[in-house]
Amino acid sequence: MSAGRTTYAVIGDPVEHSLSPRIFALLFAELGIDAHYTALRVTPQELPEAVARVRRGALAGVSVTLPHKEAILPLLDDVHPLAGRIGAVNCVVRSGNGTVQGYNTDLTGFRQALEEGGERLAAARVVLLGAGGAARAAAFASVSAGAKSLVIANRSAERAMRLGLELVETGLAWPEGELRRSWEAGERPPERPGAIRLGEVPGLAGPSGKCFVSVLPLEAKSLANAITHAEILVNATSLGLRDRDADPLPAGCPLHAGLTVLDMVYRPLQTALLRRATVAGAASIDGLWMLVHQAIEQLRLWTGQATPPLLATRLHQQLVREIT
Repeated sequence: MSAGRTTYAVIGDPVEHSLSPRIFALLFAELGIDAHYTALRVTPQELPEAVARVRRGALAGVSVTLPHKEAILPLLDDVHPLAGRIGAVNCVVRSGNGTVQGYNTDLTGFRQALEEGGERLAAARVVLLGAGGAARAAAFASVSAGAKSLVIANRSAERAMRLGLELVETGLAWPEGELRRSWEAGERPPERPGAIRLGEVPGLAGPSGKCFVSVLPLEAKSLANAITHAEILVNATSLGLRDRDADPLPAGCPLHAGLTVLDMVYRPLQTALLRRATVAGAASIDGLWMLVHQAIEQLRLWTGQATPPLLATRLHQQLVREIT
């Protein structure tokens, strides 16, 4: 690290593969910010000390990646209500008095990545593959933005059901199918410390209607009809990461020209799912867009500095040249 310069870092285990140092180097250069950003491998046992370094000011803020997005919550002085509801933090901010706050910028990154493809969540029918950390951000973004419906498909039915129940508990979603039967049977998700209803978060009250949420197995027989009627399909699983031929969607699920497909995987940039979308005439959005937009939101939280409207596009173009 460079002595005397403001230092930020991404913490995770592993972390060597992260594109964040390159993204923030480009951001700092573009905006004339004299700061340094590095990747720090932090094991679960070392996580409390990493948070303490932010409190001491040795680090001005950190990006948080796997496996720490959930484990870091109880170590922080404060967690933004939305991050608390999602149950994951990917950005830690140090205030002037040395306290540390946790935020989740994946939600903003997801919304803005969709907008890059000319798509909006409001009134949209969304099919979401996955129920992990990134999928949770997409799910909460969908219901808070007023999606018409959300179908969650995951290999672990229990994990998908738990996410669905949490969405219903926000007050912005209605359960359907098996999820409705679970809700009516009195099943409730575990309490998350500090989490509140999304309708109580300023700016996230949502429309007067509610999103219809259902949970399906990640199988062609169950998903084909949902995808036929969807406007947005999102892959939030890791399937396809570093394997350009791995497809998270079962073969019997046809895509259509009215669909927008967002794959959160960005290595490879053109995944099997996105290639399949192109063949079907569907619009496709690569995972790099979400990565860039969530990083810009982190920079805003750390510095308060606004960014030029076309900065995300320039960053995306530069990174595409570098990784392809």
